[in-house]
Amino acid sequence: MVRGGVEGFYGRPYEGGRRSLLLRLLSRLEDPAYIYAPKNDTFHRLGWREDYPAESRLLLEDDIHLAADSGIRFIFGISPWGFRDDEYPALRRKARAAMEAGSSGVAVLFDDIPQRADPELALRQLNLVGEALEGIGGRVLLCPSLYCTELLVRHSGEEYLSAWSENVNPEWTSMWTGREVVSRRLDDDSLCEAAGLLGGRPAIWDNLLADDYCLRRVYLSGLDQRIPADHEYFLNPPECFPAALYGVYSLVKATGAGCPWPGELGTLPAAWEVLAGFHHTPWSTAGVASEMIRSLSGALHRGPDAGLLAGLEETRLLMCRFLDDLEVVPWGWELAPYVRDLGRMVGWWSEILRLPSRSERISRLQHLMFRRLPFDHPLASMTAELAGSHQEGDL
Repeated sequence: MVRGGVEGFYGRPYEGGRRSLLLRLLSRLEDPAYIYAPKNDTFHRLGWREDYPAESRLLLEDDIHLAADSGIRFIFGISPWGFRDDEYPALRRKARAAMEAGSSGVAVLFDDIPQRADPELALRQLNLVGEALEGIGGRVLLCPSLYCTELLVRHSGEEYLSAWSENVNPEWTSMWTGREVVSRRLDDDSLCEAAGLLGGRPAIWDNLLADDYCLRRVYLSGLDQRIPADHEYFLNPPECFPAALYGVYSLVKATGAGCPWPGELGTLPAAWEVLAGFHHTPWSTAGVASEMIRSLSGALHRGPDAGLLAGLEETRLLMCRFLDDLEVVPWGWELAPYVRDLGRMVGWWSEILRLPSRSERISRLQHLMFRRLPFDHPLASMTAELAGSHQEGDL
């Protein structure tokens, strides 16, 4: 079963050898694939009608050839933003160039476009792809404008997906992110429902570890028990490159392919595990992070025990070592703010809990978080305050 990555986030595309490192790690999978579809590659999306400049084209071709040499299917993505019905020759030219460069297939992506998702749009999209890719060869993947149950409900898109499922070429594969854009689970029931909506079994586009949907966060959850056994699966990694490397490592591990600790992630797997506990998913912590947070909440009121203080100091020192170790991690500085924040926060808590009284501890906590240097973006703080100050029925 195909497993791989989809470079499909909003942000700077992987450059300067980043993609090559990911491809080498992905090659450890049994049947690996890579979809090239970065939203902020001008020639992928807004300028999709234009040919790539020579330098950019050559760099992409290097990655396509590396993928082929590594046994990876490289699938070239095109997002025909604002297309007209008569523009299939432009899409055909772009797709043919990708195939001639060695791509294994083409992905045509209609996600996140400003058009109303109705039956007419679905037919126009499918007709465009049919005209453009006829006889071109290779694999065809599509992303519909409504690519999860959440968007289907929000946009009342039943008729759009009905037209899609009734007219899509059965040899093409549609992509789906689950019940939500960022799904908590990828369960059998929701994927069976998706197959009915799309006219065939979907390939999974998993946004869980992407960082373009969250405020100042990366997520480092493991992927065990998340990858459906009978669906193709593509992980959309974060722009933060060390976190992307860790995410692909987690993908390889979760498939059971066997993967020793990659030297590209440095020499401190224990530090990654602690950081991953605090940056687990948008909804949860894990491991030592969960235990520490439970202990801190009680210790604020009753005072700490020696074990908690020792754990805080151990974590602080580990994050200090981690910062130094990031010097040998490719583009490690991109992860440094998250490591530094965790080290700083556990240092604060160690200081707070050593104060003699509950009132002093709370006063110091308020000073550090709200008066000294406010920790949150002002809009995020206001949003959280308003959300917490109203009952659901008052909104």
